[in-house]
Amino acid sequence: MNKPLVAGFVCLAMCVLTSCGTDSSSTGTDAVSTPATAVVPSEVVLSDVDAPAGYIHTDVADTLDSDMGEVSNDEVIAMFEEISGSTVTDPESCGALVPTAVDTVLRLNRDRAGTAVSEYASDGSQGTDSSVTVMVTTGDTGSRVVENLDECASFTRTSSSGDAEASVTYRVSPLELDVEGADSLTAARAEADQGGAAESTTVVAGTVDGVYFQINATGPVGDQLVVDLAERQIGKIAGA
Repeated sequence: MNKPLVAGFVCLAMCVLTSCGTDSSSTGTDAVSTPATAVVPSEVVLSDVDAPAGYIHTDVADTLDSDMGEVSNDEVIAMFEEISGSTVTDPESCGALVPTAVDTVLRLNRDRAGTAVSEYASDGSQGTDSSVTVMVTTGDTGSRVVENLDECASFTRTSSSGDAEASVTYRVSPLELDVEGADSLTAARAEADQGGAAESTTVVAGTVDGVYFQINATGPVGDQLVVDLAERQIGKIAGA
């Protein structure tokens, strides 16, 4: 297994609120349409060959299928289901903007044929700690970024464990990114306030020929890197 993702799994078990990973006038992406062709997400999602310089790639499905040692995959999924059940986002529809890694893993596990997820983690060579999660799906059961970002200008995610409770408040603003090739596109920046420690996530979500994709870049990730990844992902879907 890729060590950054293993560490993420351990962190998620202990800290559920860590997230995995446009202009609001652009067409929203929460409406579900049927893909025009039989696109296979695992064949078109960005892969190791698309990794930006300074980032390490992980195929999340491969991680789920790999040997986790003393903990079985079923136990990990059951733990994640429990974590998910104790987490509430208000408004609920805003949660798709910044899905937790728990959300992403569960979505993949529930729809292996119709969903694929890649993760890029910084290798430390740039002296920064950042990650990028890329999801492609032809499924219609998972949540998608809302069309109207105004309703998600501020939202809160709260997790409970026994008598303990932790909350994170996100401030969301539309982001103008020059991304070409998508049929619909939404981009935003979500700033998380975690007890005084701010964390920024850049979100790009869209559809291409009915196929939904979403990119979440957390930490000090430049806008151009996100644009480049988005256009590469759009091109791979369009060329399928």
